[in-house]
Amino acid sequence: MRFVTGLMLASVVGLTAFGLAQHQHGGKATTVTGEVVDLSCYLTHGAKGESHAKCATACINKGLPMGILTKDGKLFVVLEDHANADAYQQLKKFAAKTVTVKGVIATRNGISGIAVQKVEGASATKTSATKKTSATKYVCPMGCIPPQDKPGNCPKCGMKLVAKKS
Repeated sequence: MRFVTGLMLASVVGLTAFGLAQHQHGGKATTVTGEVVDLSCYLTHGAKGESHAKCATACINKGLPMGILTKDGKLFVVLEDHANADAYQQLKKFAAKTVTVKGVIATRNGISGIAVQKVEGASATKTSATKKTSATKYVCPMGCIPPQDKPGNCPKCGMKLVAKKS
């Protein structure tokens, strides 16, 4: 009889703890605006901004962790929301860009993270617009240099670059 009572008591305690853990897993969604940084480069040598965009994109695409760095210097580790993995994947496209994300913030042992539910804000729209216009490339008529994103003159032969739609 004692064994059955002990087993029932342990089950109640276990289920209560499980219920509390599930309750604390959720939270109220909030929005955070900041730059998407790759945490490996940012934490080791402070790399951020447009000058680091190419490296940040490569690091994030390799699977290294991302963060959101706010203007006031607060850093959030980006977490995947298990109910919406698409938002996390979408955020990878905005390396070194400023975005607004909506999600649940969790802090433990001094580390803050945000489980991203939605990527929103002006930067997402701007990036889509630049992708549409970046279909035009500028090439040297002599073929001296690879296609360029901006008009101008060829740095090798001086000829005016010609617009080509891709």
